[in-house]
Parts: sequence; C-alpha cells; structure tokens
Amino acid sequence: MDASPAIFLTRSDWEPQTLALMAQYNQPIARNVGLSRSDVGLSLLSATNGIPASVFHDNRHQQTIYLKCVDSNGKPIESLQNTSVFSLMPSITSLSKDLVQGLMTGAYTEEDVLNDILRTVPLSQVTDGIKLVWEDPLVIRYNGQRAMRAQGNPVTGVGTEDARQTIVKQIEAIELPDGYSMQWEGEHKASSSASEYLFKYFPVAIILMIAILIMLFKDYKKPAIIFCCIPLLLIGVIFGMLVSGKTFGFVAIVGILGLIGMIIKNGIVLMDEVTLQLRAGVDPVEALLNSSSSRFRPVMMASLTTILGMIPLLSDDLFGPLAVTIMGGLLVGTLITLLIIPVLYSLFFRIKTSKK
Repeated sequence: MDASPAIFLTRSDWEPQTLALMAQYNQPIARNVGLSRSDVGLSLLSATNGIPASVFHDNRHQQTIYLKCVDSNGKPIESLQNTSVFSLMPSITSLSKDLVQGLMTGAYTEEDVLNDILRTVPLSQVTDGIKLVWEDPLVIRYNGQRAMRAQGNPVTGVGTEDARQTIVKQIEAIELPDGYSMQWEGEHKASSSASEYLFKYFPVAIILMIAILIMLFKDYKKPAIIFCCIPLLLIGVIFGMLVSGKTFGFVAIVGILGLIGMIIKNGIVLMDEVTLQLRAGVDPVEALLNSSSSRFRPVMMASLTTILGMIPLLSDDLFGPLAVTIMGGLLVGTLITLLIIPVLYSLFFRIKTSKK
C-alpha cells in the first residue's frame, strides 16, 4: 500500500506497543499463603497507578479518586519488591488450631486474630521478580477473533476501486499461515453488499415495467420493441468508460438502472407518436419516418439537458463513473433508439414499403 502511487495515509488500527510491568507469579507459594493472581495484580496496581475507588464531581469536571499504598512516611513506594500484597477475601488457611483455642481461652484477642487473617506478604515472596515487557495496549477483535485492519485513502482524482486494483494482486498473493484469513472491507464490501441487494429485486422491477408497458399499450409487441433497445445502452456506456478511463463499479451500475428508465421513456414518446400517425391514416412507412424526425428534437434536447447537468460530476471520485455512464449511454442510446425503434416496429408489424 505504501508503494502504490494511488494510495496515501496508510495505517493500521493497532496502536504502538507500550511498556508494562509484569510480575512473574509464583503459583505454588502464592496459593500456599492464600493469594491469587488477581490479588497480586491488584496489589501491584495500588502501589503504582492506584485503584479507582470513586468519582468526585467538581461542577462540570469529573475527577477519579484512586486508592494508593504508600510507605510509613506517606511517600510512594520506591521498591516494588517490598510492596505489600493483600487478598480481597480474608484467608482462613492461616487459622490454626492453637489460634482458635487461644481465642476461646482468652490467650488471643479478636484483634490478634484479624491481624493474622488480614496479614500481608512482600511481593518478592510470591513472585519470581518483576520485569518490563512490551505489550499491546488494546487488542482489536473482529467477530470475536483478533484482527488487524490495514487502511489507506485514495489520492485526489483516483476512485476507491481504482486504488484497490493497484494492490489487489499483491495483497491476494500473500501466503497466510494456518488459522489466518483475510477479507476486503471498506467501500469494496459496501458496494458488493449493495449490488447483491440491488440485483436481488432487479427482476421484480423488470417484471413491473413490462406489466406497466403492456397495460399502457395494450399490446405485447410494442413493449418488446422498447426492451430490445435497452441492451444498446451498453454501446454508449462502454465508449464513455474507455474514453474517460473510469472504473465500472457499483455507482456506474446505478447509472445504468437510471438509464433504463430514461430510454423506456423515450421509447414511449416515440411509440405514442407512431400510434397517433397511424390513427390519422398516414401511410405506415411515412408514419415511422415522420415520428422519428418529429420527436428527434424534443427527445434529444431533453437528453442534452441531462447530459450537461452531469458535467460537474465528472471530476468527482465517487460519482464520476455515474456521470460518464449516464452521459455516454444517454447520448448514444437516444440516437440508436430513435433509429432502431422504427426499424424494429416495421419488422414486428410486418410493414413493407409500397411499390409505385
């Protein structure tokens, strides 16, 4: 990603490692005196940063109250090896038979028993030493598993998919160890997911459009003629993509779906004019020619206004492919529609030129 000229601001979501104190817990000795691993950690925290005990509110400010262990002079403990380790739960393992009998006979007081139960031991007695280690301050997880996200931004003037294509071969060629997996996130995943839902209901939209056209014309041949012209949109779309150098992605697909509605609208306008000409008693061949020539200006002017409105989006990294798709598809598609629909109409309805 750093080597790609189309990507900048490469980063990961893992923070730099930080130094941390690690006490090497001696389990046999610590368990013998009734101290767990959490007791050692909590005691070490009380001697360093402090244990969060409460919160103090000073007007709009909030201050945390920490509980810290200090020496007899009230100063921070300098030697962590001599830090007193205490247990959160009183240890009953220190209660011997002699201590209980002495309490019953009065040889020991309750204070002596409490001091014996709540006694502390030095940290050096329950650990094998303290060392500094580098560790991750925050472990990032994805679906419950450790994960690292490598991120980068496309440079100005380059689309996200164009930038991804510059590294996709190198990234997918990385041999991952056993138990590791990799997947693309970000805009690529969002576009793939959106395309899946888009094409999931696309057949339903086509069926509804066909049904509306059949109800409009009360015929199945005229809707078939219009739908035969829809694939011709790809001529203008491909030409526009090749000239502009844009990448055909999700946004361009959305533009094609919009183009389908525009071309159907132009086909309805032309087909309606043909029907009016035929009802007026005009010769079928002349009706087709007159309809194409009379509707050429309004249809092309409406298309040109849409094409000109897309010009400000050409330089946009996200909506640039959509603008190119609509401009190329609408320009070429409209011209082809005005020329092909009369030809298809004559073929579907078997219209022939009259001989003089």
